[in-house]
Amino acid sequence: MGQRCRGAAGFAMLEALVAIVVLAVGVLGVASLLLNSSRFTQQASYDTTAMQLATEMAERMRANPAVSQTGAAAEAITPNRYFIDTATGQPPALTAANSPYAIACSGTAAGCAQQLADFDVAEFWERVSTGLPGGRAVICRDMVAYDQTTGFSWGCTPSATGRPDDAPIVIKIGWISRLAAKTVAARVDMSDMGTRPQVVIVATQGTVN
Repeated sequence: MGQRCRGAAGFAMLEALVAIVVLAVGVLGVASLLLNSSRFTQQASYDTTAMQLATEMAERMRANPAVSQTGAAAEAITPNRYFIDTATGQPPALTAANSPYAIACSGTAAGCAQQLADFDVAEFWERVSTGLPGGRAVICRDMVAYDQTTGFSWGCTPSATGRPDDAPIVIKIGWISRLAAKTVAARVDMSDMGTRPQVVIVATQGTVN
């Protein structure tokens, strides 16, 4: 009788251990699911923020054609004031010196349009850098913003015609993804933000587009 009781007690302990292991696996699975859900939610939030920033910047550029659409001859001499690549040079911080709200400027004078463009770029970059982790922004003319093999790219391909305004003006934004490495690797459009942006929109069409 004593031996049978010890055997039953040992079997009950084994059942308890198996139950604990199964419970632990289940808890880990739920934790992983919640973590991935949180990451995807955060990524979706960044996508929305970046799209809003890019769309707003595009509207600002269209509202200031005196600077954003100067024409081929002007762009060949003086780079468009809206064009930036924050990986190589960041716009000046927002101050009273570049704020059209702090300095009187009225009429259609070229200086007013240029001042407004500088303010637009400075505010755009401040919002990108504070709203997106490791944010980067590029505004340029690009004939090949998307490639079917490599996806989006930070590079800016000029028009082959020799006229700068033949290529559309695009706005590109990227940031450090919070998704798991294997998830990012499986999506070409979510790869290393050092080589690819995640949001690209056309601000103004080129003359040949």
